[in-house]
Amino acid sequence: MGILRPLANAVRLRRFWSDRRGVSAVEFALIAPILIMIYLALAELTLGMMASRRTSHLAATIGDLAAQSENLTDANITDLWAIGTSMMQPFTTGTSLKMRLTSVTMNSQNVAIVNWSKGQQMTPYTKGAPVPAITTAQIAANESLMMTEVEYDYDSPIGNFLPGTSKFTDTFFHHPRNGQAVTNNN
Repeated sequence: MGILRPLANAVRLRRFWSDRRGVSAVEFALIAPILIMIYLALAELTLGMMASRRTSHLAATIGDLAAQSENLTDANITDLWAIGTSMMQPFTTGTSLKMRLTSVTMNSQNVAIVNWSKGQQMTPYTKGAPVPAITTAQIAANESLMMTEVEYDYDSPIGNFLPGTSKFTDTFFHHPRNGQAVTNNN
């Protein structure tokens, strides 16, 4: 019986190496973590792109609504901020969403000057201050436009894997539709 024992062990060993029943399970166990990471990365990329798109859409919408008015009161501007906050849903806003609405006029020396500026979580520009970002290619001398700036600090829902926040910003310029300039009496 001593001679058959090594032979039996060799047969079992050969049978073990030729058995393919558990190969799929082992392959899945090796590949599953990689597939899960790819899935989470795609979900994160999709959410980030959605937040970026909403930031741009928000800036365009607020600027367009402001440019349609001849005069914006502080109550109107507060309503615009509320519209902006609701447009960013389902993303959390709080202090992450910053908005600024500025009326700018190009003076006769071709320098863009702030008529008035209001901000939500963002410091408004000083009245009469120059705005170097606006050139004569955007407006002619003695004309006005509305400048809308939006910043959104996007915090990843899977922040354990992707630390830090991404900042999405956009600026839109709209010419006033009803009059020479949009005024703010407050």
